Amino acid sequence: MGKLKNSLIDTQGFHWPQNYETYEYEYDLGQLLCFLDYSAPDAGVGYNGSAWLVHAYAGGVDVIGLLKDTIIKEIEGLACSSLSQR
Repeated sequence: MGKLKNSLIDTQGFHWPQNYETYEYEYDLGQLLCFLDYSAPDAGVGYNGSAWLVHAYAGGVDVIGLLKDTIIKEIEGLACSSLSQR
């Protein structure tokens, strides 16, 4: 299992995706810079919220298409948990 932390990388440059939540995911194979879309919980309708991994960069290359589903789900779950605590 990996570890998700807030990113300290400046992602405001034009070459990074904008308007996404940004995290760094560290696991046994290395580190990924992750960009996620987030939908906040709405208790009024019983919606728990959700996060979707949109981009995952390793060494400046988007590798989201190469990640296993289990890693994607783990990143999304950790991000959703972190974001819903705001």
